[in-house]
Amino acid sequence: MPKTVTVESHLSSEELYSRYRASTSSVQRSHYQIIWLLADGKTPATEARSYWL
Repeated sequence: MPKTVTVESHLSSEELYSRYRASTSSVQRSHYQIIWLLADGKTPATEARSYWL
């Protein structure tokens, strides 16, 4: 059975997007992008497909 991913609402979706766009590190940018998309209600399976995983 797959585990459910939940994102705590420490930052708003807009703030996550802003941090994603402002990141200069490619690793940090990827992390913020994934968290931002999950916070917007995207599923992990959808995200994995978008990253070719």
